[in-house]
Amino acid sequence: MFLTGLRCLRCNTRVAPDLDAYLCPRCGDGGDGDPGILDAEYDYDGVREAVREGSGWLRGSPTLFRYLPLLPVDAPGPGLPAGGTPLVPAPRLARRLGLRALYLKDETRNPTRCLKDRATAIAVTLALAQGRRDVYCASAGNAAISLAGFAAHLEMPCHVFVPRRASPERLRWLSGYGADVHVSTGDYDQAFAESEEQGRNEGWYSRNCAFNPFLVEGKKTAAFEIAESLDWAVPDLVVAPVGDGCTLSAQGKGFRELRELGLTERIPRLLGVQAEGVQPLVRRAASDSGARPSEVGSTRAASIDVKRPRNALRLLHELQESGGSMNAVPDDEIGEAEVELARDAGMVAEFTSAATLAGLRRHLEEVGSEGETAVLLITGGRSG
Repeated sequence: MFLTGLRCLRCNTRVAPDLDAYLCPRCGDGGDGDPGILDAEYDYDGVREAVREGSGWLRGSPTLFRYLPLLPVDAPGPGLPAGGTPLVPAPRLARRLGLRALYLKDETRNPTRCLKDRATAIAVTLALAQGRRDVYCASAGNAAISLAGFAAHLEMPCHVFVPRRASPERLRWLSGYGADVHVSTGDYDQAFAESEEQGRNEGWYSRNCAFNPFLVEGKKTAAFEIAESLDWAVPDLVVAPVGDGCTLSAQGKGFRELRELGLTERIPRLLGVQAEGVQPLVRRAASDSGARPSEVGSTRAASIDVKRPRNALRLLHELQESGGSMNAVPDDEIGEAEVELARDAGMVAEFTSAATLAGLRRHLEEVGSEGETAVLLITGGRSG
């Protein structure tokens, strides 16, 4: 394993490579400010040498563990096979948008039909390696379903905390997997706080990607697959929906690591999309104050209905590194994009995932396409 340690994105404190690490020991959950999110660091010289010698990537592995040297585990984990999803061309949409090429990273091909399986695969691997059986998370739906599915497969007790507005369809999925479901009386942010309190008290292993520093390492493998699918070329723009900020920032880290290893020459610009009704990171990215905007709105895009994004520092850093940006779109435009993805690309995406197309269209209307290449992260499939 090439993991060398962790660094706090808030205070820059260095932490030894302890796989039981969580938040920065100095900053903690940040109180009313940003939490002390830790970022995993690697021996890139060692990884570069392993890749050069041909022993780096696990040849023939169809899962995210193909990229083992850049993961915080020393062997492929057990459980369902996450990763290895296709990059699907969408030429009809590309023509409509004036792009040279448009691709859809189809994360609906993961075991529970969402990108969250990449983080869950790392979570259950680390939990079992440390002798932990019970796992938990807070989620508006997809992360909870992902964890419940993996836990069912591995016979692990699973505890999920969902907001009061969790859809009946998602609750049925969770019950079907046999998860212990805690329905909060409040929103996602309250469910998150409840999960952290009970998880800490019970000694369960956390699959809360916003706090657990190792789970974004699973998510970043989507960036590796995008580049490898394009013969180690890099698109001009990568677009993802943004809730806590983990998914898009993970892509930024993944592309930066490929550049560090010399496998690519540049990194793509990142475009994060939020719903117009709940857009704290859009507001914060546009502000120089660093203050947390107060959010009281709502959106049908449940997976990004996050009023207090906990990975803000990570995302803002990756946006700056890539020259990227954020925008927000109304729910009616997301709904139109959902239909358009199905009609013009054959992609049955969940409502939240369709925000990528709506956000890309708005971005291109503002800045133009200039014959660029873009990738939309289709983070999940419609569940009902």
